[in-house]
Amino acid sequence: MGDCFWDSCSNVASASFCTQKYRNLGARCSNVPRTLSTLQLFETSRVGLGVYTTTDLDVGDVLGEYCGELTEFPAVVEGQPTLAVKQNSGYTLLYNTKSVNKNFVYVDALKCGSITRFISHSCDPNAAFVEQQTRSRVRVFVKMIKNVKAGAQVTVHYGNERWFTCACDQCWAPRVVEVSDSEEE
Repeated sequence: MGDCFWDSCSNVASASFCTQKYRNLGARCSNVPRTLSTLQLFETSRVGLGVYTTTDLDVGDVLGEYCGELTEFPAVVEGQPTLAVKQNSGYTLLYNTKSVNKNFVYVDALKCGSITRFISHSCDPNAAFVEQQTRSRVRVFVKMIKNVKAGAQVTVHYGNERWFTCACDQCWAPRVVEVSDSEEE
């Protein structure tokens, strides 16, 4: 059966988490969903609450589950935001996997959820949303895609269809507006 470390576990390669019954390292298994206690909220200067880490994080570390109310829709319905906006708007995230009824499934973390709902957008993120399966249940987790040092802000890319003005460091940098010679006169 082998161990449950990220670099050697067959469940990781198949995007599945280990369950209590099938792991042999008990609490030391690194392929088990949990929310890191080293994540902290802070007030950002531009977008409200954000999340930072109090310890170094490595590529592949799972920070926690993105949880909230699950809502199912057969399709985009009248009065709903467009699919592009509904996919990832506010605290709503669209699963890539459809339900057994072939419906779209959304996780809405506006009223409830974990600390991961406060992770800010960046065009150059250090973490990503990933869907993983534990038996028949699909869940969304936040997983590191870059190594970061303690004190770093954790960020994800919210998607290409934006419903907001991007305020990440890359996009927020001051822009120098050049004035042409004809405008100076």
